[in-house]
Amino acid sequence: MNSSPITPSVWPVWLWLSSLTVLLALLSEWHPDSHAVAALALGGAWLKGVAIIESFMALRHAPRWLRGVVHGWLLLVCGGLLLGFV
Repeated sequence: MNSSPITPSVWPVWLWLSSLTVLLALLSEWHPDSHAVAALALGGAWLKGVAIIESFMALRHAPRWLRGVVHGWLLLVCGGLLLGFV
C-alpha cells in the first residue's frame, strides 16, 4: 500500500474542522428556520474551506496567483449561496 501517513501538524486542523462541523450541525438543529443560522453556517463553511485549502491542499506555499484563484472561488461560492438566503 502506498499511502502516506498524516503528519502530526494536521491533527489539530482536523480536530478543529470536526468540532466546527458538529457545532454548526447542532446549531442548525436548534434553530432550523433561521436566516442568521444559515449565514453563520456559510461563514463556518468558508472558514473550513480556508483551513482545507491551506492545510490539506498544501497551497500555503503555492504561487500567489493560484492561492488567489482558489480562495476567490471559495469566496464566490459562499457569497453566492449567502445571497440566496437574503
